Amino acid sequence: MKEAQERAELLGRANGDSAHVLRIFDEEAQAMQSVHNSKRMLADSISTGAAILSKYSEQRERLKRAQRKALDVLNTVGLSNAVLRLIERRNRFDRWIKYFGMLITLVILYFLVRSSG
Repeated sequence: MKEAQERAELLGRANGDSAHVLRIFDEEAQAMQSVHNSKRMLADSISTGAAILSKYSEQRERLKRAQRKALDVLNTVGLSNAVLRLIERRNRFDRWIKYFGMLITLVILYFLVRSSG
């Protein structure tokens, strides 16, 4: 505020169209504030994306442990190989879903970065 008052006072003393010059300075200050806000929002988006990917990694490890335990239990019970193949096929399908989700997340982050720059 003090800077704006000093600027207005100095420009008021100058000859010519000081209101025009003051308006240009104000527009530049608003543009810089907008850039700072965009950078902060982009940094927040990137940190959120990193946190999401971290949680996905944790969930993946948890699901792998659960799958191993389930397969151990199924093997001890003696279920047929057909059921085990079905589970493995489902696991492959789930893996493709996971990679597709990761790809979509990266594409969204790319467009967020590109659109804010």
